[in-house]
Amino acid sequence: MRVVAGKYRGTNLYTLEGNNTRPTKDMVKEALFSSLMVMPDESFLDIFSGSGAIGIEAISRGLSDVIFNDYNRDACKIIEKNLDKIKVKKKVYNLDYKDLLNSLKTSFDYIFADPPYAFEHYDELFELIQKNNLLNKKGIIVLEVKSDNKLKERFGAYLLYKERKYGISKLLYYRKEENQ
Repeated sequence: MRVVAGKYRGTNLYTLEGNNTRPTKDMVKEALFSSLMVMPDESFLDIFSGSGAIGIEAISRGLSDVIFNDYNRDACKIIEKNLDKIKVKKKVYNLDYKDLLNSLKTSFDYIFADPPYAFEHYDELFELIQKNNLLNKKGIIVLEVKSDNKLKERFGAYLLYKERKYGISKLLYYRKEENQ
């Protein structure tokens, strides 16, 4: 696995041994960031970070405000190792997604969530984001899910506005209804 574009393009990243995480394919990373057109002053939260590849891709493309989280302690060690490799210091949380979303006191331009394929708590995920005001007014939530996963078009105030399939996974883009 490697960084696809930006300052750290081509950097090989460490990953966890075994099948506990599912690295995002290069094609999906490229599609994600091309569609978001991120700007350097924007903020990015990666809730289920795994190896940290998505957040590191965001850093490589110029975002300075990036926060990582993974419930798996070994994943957090890999994220730290990958951040050390590119010589960048960022906050890495080792929390359950609920604890993370209830503890953050800032809002983000982008929230990325690539939970395990068996994850079923999307209603709660969106509810916590809304309740804790974690998404900026024009912010975007992107979910990476299994391509045959049928999620709702609306979670509270957030509406699905784009869906793209890439092999066994797909990206779902949500934003607040007034931004449609």
